[in-house]
Amino acid sequence: MLSSLTAATARAAERLRVRSALNPMLWVTAIVLPVCVGGAFLFRDHPVAVAVLIGCGVLTVVTTCAGFGYFAKTKPEMLQSEDWQLRHEALQMIQKQTGHETIDAASVAAIANPVMGVLPAATGPKPADVEAEGGE
Repeated sequence: MLSSLTAATARAAERLRVRSALNPMLWVTAIVLPVCVGGAFLFRDHPVAVAVLIGCGVLTVVTTCAGFGYFAKTKPEMLQSEDWQLRHEALQMIQKQTGHETIDAASVAAIANPVMGVLPAATGPKPADVEAEGGE
């Protein structure tokens, strides 16, 4: 059971994408809280261990809530995803360049659906060719 839990945690960590400032705190809470509650259940005959484990679990939840409150009051943009922040900045840059309140629909569409360009293939000599010619 422990190995399957470890494998599931590893798979989740591979898929982890940090989207906002709160995301890492949410992951810590999602991992620590079940471990602490499970540990408290396993050590239910030891009241000090139960108190410490439950305290740690509650502390992670309280810290996450406090972090959310801090960012909500001081830096609400940090609670937005990185993708949203980049698109918002791009819209602001377009608005500054045009100097208008309205933004061209094509610009908005390009920001909403970016096209990833493919880099052109290298056309220069290969490193082995440069060495054979006496280059660096």
